[in-house]
Amino acid sequence: MTVTPSINPDAAPTDDCVAIRYANSLTGLAAGDAWGYQVEFTSYAQMPAYPVAPPSGQWVISDDTQMTLAVHHALVEVTDFGDIEAVTDAITRHFLLWQVDPDNTRAPGRTCMTSLRNLRAGARWYDTDGAVESAGCGAVMRLVPAAFAPEPYWLGLTALQAVITHKHPRAVVPALLLADATRHAPERRGRFLEHALTEATRIYGGTSTWTEDSYLRDVLAPITGDVSSYLVDGLDDGTYEILTHAAERLEQLRTLPSADFGDPCVGIGQGWESASAVALALLVAGLGTAEDAAGLTGPEALAWASTSNGDSDSIACIAGGLIGAAHTTEDYWHTDGMNPVFEPRYSAELAAAAVRPPGTPSTR
Repeated sequence: MTVTPSINPDAAPTDDCVAIRYANSLTGLAAGDAWGYQVEFTSYAQMPAYPVAPPSGQWVISDDTQMTLAVHHALVEVTDFGDIEAVTDAITRHFLLWQVDPDNTRAPGRTCMTSLRNLRAGARWYDTDGAVESAGCGAVMRLVPAAFAPEPYWLGLTALQAVITHKHPRAVVPALLLADATRHAPERRGRFLEHALTEATRIYGGTSTWTEDSYLRDVLAPITGDVSSYLVDGLDDGTYEILTHAAERLEQLRTLPSADFGDPCVGIGQGWESASAVALALLVAGLGTAEDAAGLTGPEALAWASTSNGDSDSIACIAGGLIGAAHTTEDYWHTDGMNPVFEPRYSAELAAAAVRPPGTPSTR
């Protein structure tokens, strides 16, 4: 099923647009997750088809969608985003519920599980024995709810959901770049990598507004007193280079028919860590929202993302969330020919989440 929000006719049009985009994003990320999960540990050379076909029956999601829903549940539960301690406790609590959920048997990330064992034992994420200092892609595949949170909180919430399990700068910086792309997706369609590199240049040049974001500063205060240097460290640790390679690959692919695209991971990385996962998703979503001859439809983009030599479900999940966020028309995925049938539990959870982006009243 495609997740469709119930629109309140008395709400502001901008609020309706956010609800539609959030629903499209949730459908896209869950569909990409299920599509890629079929072949998550299959090498490109051993793929069953090129591209991989969508699931033929029930669309079974992985930990990527499960953790996205955990972030959603935590953020809609919080009444005051300004209370960072309360937000941290809510996200941690929902992550710990996911950790012991009977459905958490779908290749959960090692870093997530290790960090959560440490937190369950009483550590705080910023303690030496708290969150693992890892750059794994778990920090980025679940962030859509944070990207849709209200001003002035979304940037800091994106960092917070990341550092609770992954406190490495190379995890946090790609998360911020992806959340920025997701939040502004309609106006950046086809040009996500260009904008990510522009923001990276601002960070290097000291002109990024992120370095002055007080909420982000407060979130990161337990591990750094210099947000600017922290962001630069995240870029310097391979992130900027990987984004540059992805942008170069995008220009190459624009000259080719989609049948000749090959493995998305070539020249970029396999998506098991945050920088390459985000770069690959920005590449795929760029083609999946482009309006020129080189563009792919949304479902075609998910098929290509899934047919990779890397972390196929996370790459397709992130790309699907971004493509969905770029569309302001209700029920975008159905209109584009994709009608996923999720497991009953997750179909219900996604439908309930779609009508309540973080920060909106529960009466929507």
